[in-house]
Amino acid sequence: SGIQIDSAKIKEKVMTFLMQARPSAIVVGSHAGLSSRLVARKLGALATEATERWNNRFIQGQEEDDEEYQARQDDFRRLYPDHDDEDDEESEWKCNVEMVDDNVAQLFGRSVRGKKEFPDGSVNMKCAVSIARHAKDPLAELAYTWSVASDTGVFGTEMLFMNIHPLQRLLPKTHLLRQYERVLCRAVAEVGVDMNLSCKYSHLHGLLTFIPGLGPRKAASLKHGMERLGGVVASRRDLLEKRLLGPFVYNNAVGFLRIRDIDALSNQLLHPLDDTRLHPHVYTVNNWASKIAIDALEMENDDQYGSEDDRAITAIRDIMENSHNEVRKLYEATKKEWENQYGLTFNVGAWDPRINVPAGLWRDKVDELDLETFAEMIEKDGNGKWLTHFSMIKWEFRLPFVDPRKPMEPLEKEKLFRLLTGETDQTLCPGREVTGKVARISDFGAHLKLEGDVPAFIPLRNLANGHVECAEDIVQVGQIVTAIVTEVKKDHMSVDLSLKEEDLKRSPSSWDRPSSLPPLDQCFSKSAAIAIEEEKSKDREERLSKMNINVTNKNTDKPATAIGRT
Repeated sequence: SGIQIDSAKIKEKVMTFLMQARPSAIVVGSHAGLSSRLVARKLGALATEATERWNNRFIQGQEEDDEEYQARQDDFRRLYPDHDDEDDEESEWKCNVEMVDDNVAQLFGRSVRGKKEFPDGSVNMKCAVSIARHAKDPLAELAYTWSVASDTGVFGTEMLFMNIHPLQRLLPKTHLLRQYERVLCRAVAEVGVDMNLSCKYSHLHGLLTFIPGLGPRKAASLKHGMERLGGVVASRRDLLEKRLLGPFVYNNAVGFLRIRDIDALSNQLLHPLDDTRLHPHVYTVNNWASKIAIDALEMENDDQYGSEDDRAITAIRDIMENSHNEVRKLYEATKKEWENQYGLTFNVGAWDPRINVPAGLWRDKVDELDLETFAEMIEKDGNGKWLTHFSMIKWEFRLPFVDPRKPMEPLEKEKLFRLLTGETDQTLCPGREVTGKVARISDFGAHLKLEGDVPAFIPLRNLANGHVECAEDIVQVGQIVTAIVTEVKKDHMSVDLSLKEEDLKRSPSSWDRPSSLPPLDQCFSKSAAIAIEEEKSKDREERLSKMNINVTNKNTDKPATAIGRT
């Protein structure tokens, strides 16, 4: 159930809500099929109009007098009382409308988790919440899906209902769940987990389960311990000192737990390296990170910072800021060089300074240090091998806990077509016989609706073997027609069909095989396939001979033949 955004009153309400919330994106689930695409288009038009209104709110129109302009300003301040007059650049608002795969959201909307979190919410509302969460952090929503145990105590059983691969039903469930768990563990380890947020919000708590060294029981114990202490910790060291984690578990898990700046910690002095991949062993026990920062900034004899800890934290903050500025300069230089050569086609998500920037171009302070020599000196003194750690320290100064995930991109046309129509290249491809109902007739052919409401079109040239002047000479609105697919237009979410005899009699193997389908197996018997095709062709010819329809052309009095079932 829901409200149609067709009336002017509803459209105005939607635009008012958008200007109040000013979202960066609107995501529309694909579960409703092709109607979802129509909703996305309507919302896109409303978002465009809303952003234009907002960005031009201080601009007086050419046909708008002073009184009308002032009245519009008064209405604006009344509707948005919390709005501050920012600079034009800061207040510019952009909003994209994207369609997304809502497979995970549909699970949440009908799950025990959804009923527990939103007991009075409708299924659509819970699905909408999950779609927004998945768009912001898909990994957290997948981990949340795993977090509920079945009646037998097995975690992750909800994920068995996800459509990942067409052959997943052939795998043993235990094996599939084990692979899901491994993938989630690897992904969470690469991204890290915000310690305070994951213990505050239930839909983020599932991430803690996949931290190396934890698991469901230790993650739940950690959350309960955090709640007893007020819900937040200000440093990684507090996890050990306040006995939230034991020493062995702490040593395994702490490098993947992030202490980030949040409102509850606004009055706390956070250690900058608590939000990096560096283990506390290299910046609290051995102090290698602070020594590298102090040496790079030449602060060895500077006593103006008071204690050693204050000087170390100040040096780390300064060296990280210096490295951040260097990364920004390299990014802008790379982007400018690319655009000068190739135009405005620079892919921000594909740019990785660790790969795309040669070592000789770095000019930050930490690059001036000879870390290899420093590591050799430490090794000669019998203190172990630290070169790998020093290299990691350098890159964490530059890119602290950088997220390896790419920004959200629009769905590819193949995936969007599959989500909206439920059809794949295996179920709907050139040469396949389909049945549909004639919805309307135009000057250029007949428009049909196939099963699943997939739009289809038969052009005039494909309605019959001979010349066809008008589609109504061959088919009528409401007729059921069986035809052959000649082309699948995924960009237009449509299918071209044919009723010509030559197309209906063509063997399926003579049509082009979609490139997305896997190659034929080496043991595939072509002779057996040909024999089956010949048998089907005989049956088809007998059926077609009984279904030939001779239609007299209205203009030329020449017979035009349409082959097919009606």
